Amino acid sequence: MLFSKSKTSLKTRQKNNNLGTVFWTQSNVVLLTGYLITLPICTLITLSLLLPLFTASLFAFIGNSYHSTSIPWIDDASECENTGRNWSDRKCWDNEHNPMF
Repeated sequence: MLFSKSKTSLKTRQKNNNLGTVFWTQSNVVLLTGYLITLPICTLITLSLLLPLFTASLFAFIGNSYHSTSIPWIDDASECENTGRNWSDRKCWDNEHNPMF
């Protein structure tokens, strides 16, 4: 009785050990290594392409980026200055033009 139990447990241990050696074959190790090398490279490429898109939209919302632009329908200096704009080079300039407008 004692010998029969030890033989079955020994066979069970051998089967469990064989399962581990079946998984770690040379082709599986090569495939896993290739996957572990390729995954970070693809992740870095994707992030480097997407990061400028996120930062551009983030800074557009955070910062107040105003640019000067001329107002074509105002062609009189007094009318331009009455609206709070600057008259220069015979044009009315708006210094608070938002490019998101």
